[in-house]
Amino acid sequence: MSTNATSTIAIAAPTDRAGVRRARLRTWCGVVATCLLLCSAAAFAGKTRVVAWGGEVGNRALDIPYSLDDAVAIAVPYVLRANGEVIEIGTMPPVVRARNARAIAAAGSCLLILHRNGAVAARGACHSPVPAGLSGVVAIAAGGHFGLALTSSGRVVAWGDNSSGQTDVPTGLRNVVAIAAGRNHALALRSNGQVVAWGGNIDGELDIPPGLANVVAIDVGNAYNLALKSDGTVVAWGDVFDNPRPVPLDLPPARALGAGEWRQAAVVLRDGTIREWGFQEGKSVPPGLRNVVRLSMGFAVNFALVDRPITPLEAIADMRVDLDALLAIEDADRNALNAYLDLAAWAVRANRAPLACTAMRSFAALAASPGVIPYPDRVLYLAAQTRDVLRLMGCGHWRGG
Repeated sequence: MSTNATSTIAIAAPTDRAGVRRARLRTWCGVVATCLLLCSAAAFAGKTRVVAWGGEVGNRALDIPYSLDDAVAIAVPYVLRANGEVIEIGTMPPVVRARNARAIAAAGSCLLILHRNGAVAARGACHSPVPAGLSGVVAIAAGGHFGLALTSSGRVVAWGDNSSGQTDVPTGLRNVVAIAAGRNHALALRSNGQVVAWGGNIDGELDIPPGLANVVAIDVGNAYNLALKSDGTVVAWGDVFDNPRPVPLDLPPARALGAGEWRQAAVVLRDGTIREWGFQEGKSVPPGLRNVVRLSMGFAVNFALVDRPITPLEAIADMRVDLDALLAIEDADRNALNAYLDLAAWAVRANRAPLACTAMRSFAALAASPGVIPYPDRVLYLAAQTRDVLRLMGCGHWRGG
């Protein structure tokens, strides 16, 4: 959705040159003021957050910092920030894996980075190097042991394992606007809304449904595909009966796709909510999650890019969920920790900031006490998240933990 702002300024007819200058000055002041208002609104609207779900207790890919409010792209377990940094989720603070990036793609332990100059680089356990001299790239995709790049001319370049023909880009493939890669196959979306597939076909990955047209987006899991049509309809093919089962018949119109690597899929509906199906291991989609613009579905952990920053109340509620998942905590200590979080939440609602700050500091101090939380990495995580909550509430700097 785009918003257009129009400003009309009425100026009385000047009677002399000084009046003309004053009129011009008022006009420019009005224009500058309008620009400042629009820029401020754009800066506020640009705040984002990343929400993670799925996975077992202690999976570090779930540890999204509350201070991360400038994400522009996601590829589990990586996040691309607006300043071009690529960070890996799983440590506090997250590790920076690359800079000057404009897009990312990931598969397993392999990270592909599209730099702002159109060059592509690989990080991690990538089985094949990026072709030398590859440039002018506008999009990338990471498959099982291979990679794809889409150039500004609409052509596809593939490299890596070709045991199933996954790097044999069809001759004459042109006018491509999107690419996606699976375990042993690849998809391309052409500008006319048609989908082209190549590579392995053990599970029907290449069996494009007859008559599929007007496609505006594609995504690929290990051995199955999702296509989004212009009317919001979602079509699936490949190994959809086991990984992750067919598209629900009552699925409302969607606007974004998320094909998981293992037995689950999801879409962003047009109202900004998520609808997921298939088997999901671990934490479920947070209830009430809205304003979602993009999905990245991993093997067990999934990311959603949300067009709204996290609030202190949401952060405190998330900490409560994380704390409840830690089983080896004595009842007395758990009750005390939860009481501090409950007090902080109540104080936020009551607009009693000093009390909320004190409650969160008390929570962190107790959590860091020896023997209270018998998970050293979780203690560090909760300390880092507490610092972020204090920042969100305007409590000032805290050096605890």
